[in-house]
Amino acid sequence: MTETDLIYKIASLYYEDNQTQQEIANRLGISRIKVSRLLQQARTSGIVEISLKKQNGNFTDLENRIASQWQLKEVILSSSESMDKDEILSQLGKAASEYAQRVIKGNETISLTWGSTLSAFLQNLPGMDFPKLKIVQMLGGLGSPEAAVHSSDLVRRFSDKTGGIGRFLSAPGVVTSLAVKEGLLKDPHIMETLELAEHADLAFVGIGAPASDSMLMSRGTIISREILDELKAAGAVGDICLRYFDGQGRIIKHLINDRVIGIETDGIRNIPRVVAVAGGPEKTQAVRGALNSGL
Repeated sequence: MTETDLIYKIASLYYEDNQTQQEIANRLGISRIKVSRLLQQARTSGIVEISLKKQNGNFTDLENRIASQWQLKEVILSSSESMDKDEILSQLGKAASEYAQRVIKGNETISLTWGSTLSAFLQNLPGMDFPKLKIVQMLGGLGSPEAAVHSSDLVRRFSDKTGGIGRFLSAPGVVTSLAVKEGLLKDPHIMETLELAEHADLAFVGIGAPASDSMLMSRGTIISREILDELKAAGAVGDICLRYFDGQGRIIKHLINDRVIGIETDGIRNIPRVVAVAGGPEKTQAVRGALNSGL
């Protein structure tokens, strides 16, 4: 989101929705002083006169309607000139990067999952100087450790970009049995890392879809085709942090839950601000299910 887009959003919330400057500041994660300054800029630049002028390609009205319908703090929509997956990833990454630059103050704890969308986000994130920032891995490793979408590599890249401190979860994301999971969760380092992830101020997550060509399947050793078919038969349309849900947002009960090393659904809900980054036609049902889930 550019500063011009932010001015349009703030002006709409202030003049059309009658929100106070403090309410807008709390909602968007910025200071009241910045809200006041941008409102003044909206007036002096002619964006706000008697009525609000709309910028071509600006989605403020739709963003506000979606946020209101699902009781979200903020929605950011991004357009793509084509349906090419790489182009969509690039646009999502840019939007997530602009949002992160706006809301990160430098003393937060941020939890992070995995995936190509978050990799695109970090690729677009410029360098920052936040040595007090903590970046925490909220899901064990999935796929090859050297892969650019691997959760530990994303934490490393995020901490490198910001100058922050990375906290890694030294465990696979999916283990072979409940007994193995219970044994790993007794490890003090793993316990402390998951607890830190659950008490984060902010989380960046991707939204997965249970498809045969998904990254979970293409990486080879994460989940089997049999498990994928079982999840789909149970109604799964998507996942956040490998917590699968159906179209109504209900968490799917499956044995895979007993094998995942990562933050639980209640832990995700307890994080004050969860930023889900997703897009593309193949993610439509998954995004709607995620909205209904309250995650």
